[in-house]
Parts: sequence; structure tokens; C-alpha cells
Amino acid sequence: MFREDTIKENSSSPKQNKIRQLSEHTINLIAAGEVIERPAAVVKELVENALDSGANRIVIHLINGGIDRIQVMDNGCGMSSDDLSLAIERHCTSKIIEEDLVQIKTLGFRGEALPSIGAAARLKIISRTMDASQAWQIHVEGGKTKAVSPAAGQCGTQVIVEDLFFATPARRKFLKTPRVEFSRCEAMIQRLAVARPEVAFCLIRDDKTIFDLPIQTRKERILSILTDIREEELIFIDFQREELHLTGFIGASSVNRSTTNGQIMVVNDRPVVDPVMQTAIRVGYRDVLEKGRHPVVALFLTVPMDQLDVNVHPAKTELRFSDDAAVRALLIGSIQKSLAMGAGNSGVHPESLQVVPRQYQQKASNIQYPSVTQRLFSEPNDLSVIQTIKSQENYTFLNEGALSVRDVDSALVQFSKSNGVSNHSEINLPLGTAIAQIFKTYILAVTTEDEFVMVDQHAAHERLTHEALRKQYLEQGIRSQPLLLPEVVDLTDSQIQCLLEFKENLEGLGIELESFGGKSILVRALPQLLGPISAKELLTDLVEELEADEQANPNEADSLHLRLDAIISRMACHHSVRAGRMLNTDEMNALLRQMEETPRAGTCSHGRPTWLKWSKKDIEKLFHRS
Repeated sequence: MFREDTIKENSSSPKQNKIRQLSEHTINLIAAGEVIERPAAVVKELVENALDSGANRIVIHLINGGIDRIQVMDNGCGMSSDDLSLAIERHCTSKIIEEDLVQIKTLGFRGEALPSIGAAARLKIISRTMDASQAWQIHVEGGKTKAVSPAAGQCGTQVIVEDLFFATPARRKFLKTPRVEFSRCEAMIQRLAVARPEVAFCLIRDDKTIFDLPIQTRKERILSILTDIREEELIFIDFQREELHLTGFIGASSVNRSTTNGQIMVVNDRPVVDPVMQTAIRVGYRDVLEKGRHPVVALFLTVPMDQLDVNVHPAKTELRFSDDAAVRALLIGSIQKSLAMGAGNSGVHPESLQVVPRQYQQKASNIQYPSVTQRLFSEPNDLSVIQTIKSQENYTFLNEGALSVRDVDSALVQFSKSNGVSNHSEINLPLGTAIAQIFKTYILAVTTEDEFVMVDQHAAHERLTHEALRKQYLEQGIRSQPLLLPEVVDLTDSQIQCLLEFKENLEGLGIELESFGGKSILVRALPQLLGPISAKELLTDLVEELEADEQANPNEADSLHLRLDAIISRMACHHSVRAGRMLNTDEMNALLRQMEETPRAGTCSHGRPTWLKWSKKDIEKLFHRS
């Protein structure tokens, strides 16, 4: 009875719609949460507007990390009183016309930034056009707009944002400390400054000037922003593939950081944080960088407008390429080719080296390389990336520059006999002439340019061996040397089974083996280039590489090829000149000359620097000489 009465009562009550339209103010608050989640986003939108206005000087002043006040001043084209009234309305913009979302050449185009800021903060805009006799101003507080009124102001636009998120206190509570918020604002401004070096930028924090950059060349601007990088540590790149054009500078492999903060990516003059490009950068440096370290780069990619979608997210930092594979191939191939140079061509200064955390440090007596899965397939796209590159002419991962085939050890002696290494005093050699060996580990050399060079003989020789093995393998397979007495190696059942599955592939690496029954395997030949080594140690290392990769398949022709560098790294380490071995002057000079000729010789097989260089001025500073 109660249920029937309730039903009758409900049926007689007025019908209420469950769906209703939100107010314009609520809509603006929701949009504000997407566009301006923190002060850095506000700074980004305002600076982009200033750049789109044609300004060649922009001043940004932040109070309390931008939480209390953000002021952006420019000398751009300015706005009239009518323009000001429309500028704070949603989806009003001067940057695109209807149905023109393909040819977007400006940084902003959505018409959401200013109304979103006005809905969540106190917004004031003062602007004056070049031909106007006075400036005009408009105020917006929590979505409420005051009428446009005359004001005093110079040509250009000044935007003041105060009390960010005062209208949405819950969001204000999620902001970090002023120090953290300022650092994010600074990083955003730095990326914009690198993207537009033809514009002067000034950043002020709590009345203190952080930097004041004049109009500069691209290289000057990069060096001004990445202050821990020296000019000689930057490598210029300029590559084009069909309609894609990549330019910029990449840091030497020994110059790296613990985060990706040193990576600046610009696409069609727009700073972005793009996962496709980040993956390509990581793969490009993979063979010359330690695990856990990230390179420093400033890359500028030009893409045809119809092959790029920038209307992916309100923040406009994400992109969508119509051909991801082509972009990855261009970046990876360009980086690898640029890094494939002999030692001494790009400077490595001790002050630029970062201290590697203990968990990343390697011991020379027991070097543990990253597993194949970690090196090549840390993301699902990595396999397709390398397969794409391998199929592209001039962008192949495997055939990228390498040195001529020769036995590294015998070359040390042959070079000294045929090239007269004892007197290089009048020749400009990048790594100079050897003068001594200290601690039976490091080679000291001097150049004709008043520079002092120190070389880690083990790390250097490891890279030389690595590249010699790699080149020999790619050309004709690594030559094997039959053992006088075949060696029996005891391993686990699973390890033996794994090696026997890859038996034919390993023969291409100069390793001949067969089953010997039980838990033993018989080794009949080892790579000739490695000389006398321990078969057990080598096989143990190789089987670890193969077992770590669940995608390894002996029936696929490219299965082992795609893991070439990881496996050869293991082999190279077993042969390298060890710390503690005495070298004579001719051997030391021969090693230096080979380093200058060998691709990627600036780092060893697992990313540590092989050489360091100091100028005469650097040394004089240590002794406080003027």
C-alpha cells in the first residue's frame, strides 16, 4: 500500500528535466581547468599571444611564482577597443578563419585562453595599436567583465593576471610551492625563447632579473638557455627527408642529464613535448649513453601543414603526425649519423659531466650491460622503429658509419711502424700527442691548440673493438679462430638449450659450438678478433642477452641482427685493453689515432666518456693565474 501511494504521489508531481544547460560562467570555469591548470600554462598562453602579435621583445614578471601576479608586456601590434571587447569572449580569435584548421601558422588559434584566465583570476589587459593616440583597458574578475575604458600605455599589449584561481579555491590548493611553480614557468619560457631566437626575452622574478636575452642567432640562444653546455659540445645537424626537414644541435653523448629537461623540441616554430620525438631521441642515443641518463638536444622539425594536427589538446603541446614512422626514422637516423664521428671532434669538458648515481655506476672488473629488452624494447614501438629505419635507404641502423675492418691489437703496432707516430708536434690532431701514462690506466696527451687530453684506455679500446666487430659482422660475418683444444663449458640446461637454438646465428658472430651431452657444451671456435679469451665468460654473457629478450626468435633472419650492438658490446668488453696494462708511446699514439677515426669513439660501449679535454685557460684557472 505504501508503494502504491508513493508511485501515485510521484506521478502527480511536476516533471523535472535531468539534463540542463550549464551557465556561461560555469562553462568558462570548466574550460579554465583544461587550459590553465597552473601558472606556467597562463604564462605560455600569454607569451604565445605576444609572439603571434609580431612582438620582438617580451618581458615577463612573476610574483610569488606567478601565483599572486603574472605580468606579460610586449611591443606587438596591439588591440583596439573593439578588439579588446571580443578578446575576452570564448572562441573569438584573429588567428584563423572558419574551416581553416589545417593551415595553422600561429601558436594560438582556439580563442580560449583569455576568457579562461578571466574566469579563474583577476585579468587586466592594456593595449594600444601603432596608429592610436591612446591605449585602452579591460578588466575581468571571476568571469565578470567591466566596460572598456581609456588608459595610458605604450604601443603593444600588457596583460596582468592576479590572484590565480581565487574564483576556484579548490584548484588553488593543488598548486605547488612558489619555487616549483616558478621553475615550471621558467622552463616554459626557455622553450619558447629557443623556438624564437629573433625575439628578445626578459624574465623577472619578484623584481629580480633572471635573464634578459637580446635578439640572437639560434646557436647563441641555445647556449644562453642551456648554460651548462659549452659551444664545442654541441653538434650541428641538418637533414632532410622528402618534405621533412630537421635542423638544430645535439649534445655530445657524454653531456647528459638525469631527466629529459635538457631536451627542447620545436615543430613548425611551436615548442612541444611529443612522445614520438622523445622515443626517437632515446633510440638515437641508445648505443652511446648510459642507462638512466638523457641527452641534451635542441631540435627544430619542419613538417608540411597538411601532415600535422596541432588541434589535439587545449594546451597545444601535443601533436599528431600523419606519418609517425617517417618522423622517427628521420630523427633516429640523423642523430646516429651525427654521433658517428671520431673522438676529438666534439668537446667533452669535465665540468659538463654529470655525477652518475651509484646505481648506474659500472665496475670495470665485472661490467653489467643493460639487457636487450631494456636497450632495444623498453617501449612497444621500439621494434617497429628499428625495422622501419632498417628498411630505409640512408637511414639504416645497422649500416650507419663504421670503421674499416682490422685487428685492433695488431693495428696498435702496425700504425706506429708505418705512420711515424713519434713526432706529431706540427700536426693538428684532435686528441693530440701522447706524453705519458698514469696509474697504468689513463693516457695523457697535449694538442697544438694548448689543450690537455686524458683518455681512459680501457673504455677507448672497448669502443674500438666494438666497432671493428660490428663492421666485420655487417660486411662478411665475424671471422672465427678454431681453438687448438676445443673447450668444454658447463652451463644450466636452459642456457645450453638457448645457445643451441641460436647456433647458426652465433656462427655469424664467429662462435662455433655443439652439444657435449649432459650440462656441457663444446666450443670449437671463437671470434678471431677477440684473441685469447675465456669461452665460459663469453658464453655466459651472451646467453644472458638472449634469455633476457623474450622476443628473440632463431627462425627470424633479423632476430639477432636487431640485437647486434647489445651482443657485440658483451664480446668487445672481453677483449679490451684492461686498466693496469702498460702501453709504450707508440701504442698510446696509435690508440689516439684510431679513436679519431672510429665512429662513436667519444663513449665506450655502455655510454661512459672515453676522453676529457681541458684548455690551457681551464688549467690556469685552477692555479688562479690571470
